[in-house]
Amino acid sequence: MVRAAMVTDDREPHPNPLMRLLEPTWRVERPLDDTLAALALDAKICDIGAGGRRIRPDAVCVDVAPGPNVDLVGDAHALPLDDAAYDLAVCTGTLNLCHDPAKVVSEFNRVLRTGGLVHLEVGMFQPYNPEPEDYWRFTLAGLRLLFDRGGFDQVRAGTHIGPMSALATSAMYLSGRLLEGEGLARKAARGASHAVFGPLKYLDGLIPKDKLARTPFGYGIYFVGKKRAS
Repeated sequence: MVRAAMVTDDREPHPNPLMRLLEPTWRVERPLDDTLAALALDAKICDIGAGGRRIRPDAVCVDVAPGPNVDLVGDAHALPLDDAAYDLAVCTGTLNLCHDPAKVVSEFNRVLRTGGLVHLEVGMFQPYNPEPEDYWRFTLAGLRLLFDRGGFDQVRAGTHIGPMSALATSAMYLSGRLLEGEGLARKAARGASHAVFGPLKYLDGLIPKDKLARTPFGYGIYFVGKKRAS
């Protein structure tokens, strides 16, 4: 099987120092790179809720609204995709916005071939973020249960944005809400809160990979599952 080479270093923050400071979290693990690297070059991929990205040139990108790099417009609860047509379904940062996660998982099952993979990344401890609404937070145990009921066996799962990022973003969010409003003093105070709490995210880089994968408190978690035979 010919596999795609990936070059992303999964333990490094953004290479641009300014962007590193502005990012509220540090993605210390990049599990999607591992999932893509394990696929054949001719594998068919659908990316649900892609948000304008293109994870591979031949990926079919589905989003709820038209935009750059959106191939098909549709709802994750009723995907505009053929049955058993794909080898990988990717969904990152989207399931918490869906009103019926079990229905979305059933759609992943429908569009995947037997043995196909689903790669999910979703929030665990994140501030409220409506787009246009924000319904759910998940645990690893909850994802295992959700996907087991949906016809998937776990391949691997863990935390990819760690507990210190969760602590930092929660503190910045709270400060921002308490100090919201116009005025130079309030804006300066909000900026100061980012300067104080933002660097906490770098402590996630000190957590060993095995402990990070098992932490019960993280900003973001991931789940990779394989579709069972009917």
